[in-house]
Amino acid sequence: MKEITITIPDNCELKQDGNIYTIVEKEKKVTYNDIAKELFENKEVFYTNSAGGIIRAENLYLSYVEQPNNCTSRKQAEKILAINKLMNVAKYLNGDWQPDWNNENEYKYSIYYSHRYNRLSINNVYGIQSQSIYFKTKELAKKAIEILGEETIRLALCTDY
Repeated sequence: MKEITITIPDNCELKQDGNIYTIVEKEKKVTYNDIAKELFENKEVFYTNSAGGIIRAENLYLSYVEQPNNCTSRKQAEKILAINKLMNVAKYLNGDWQPDWNNENEYKYSIYYSHRYNRLSINNVYGIQSQSIYFKTKELAKKAIEILGEETIRLALCTDY
């Protein structure tokens, strides 16, 4: 039997299926740093500053590419600020209240934006919903809409960024 020696590059591995061997590229583990470089290195970037402003920049220094407040668009930065405002208002209005997900009798409310009907509604919530901000009462949810305005709430809840 003849023996064949093949040197496999470091970024590849050998896969076996019966008597057939195939050299395939290893699946690269993607990190946040990889994503940040792809999205922000040598490109137009928007980021929020400590005063709640939105700054436009190009060609960020490599050390700034991974900053968690970098955004691919002005609208994304505006959305982040709108979400934070909604969270702050909810915290203020709810006080120390935290939803008790083990208590099925405790009502919890969230503001919902319907893309189909382009309107806000307040829903009674029975289980945890992703990306929701909860209120102790329906009246507090209405108060949050009054305080921030429908436009800010829509921006916080929309998926278009």
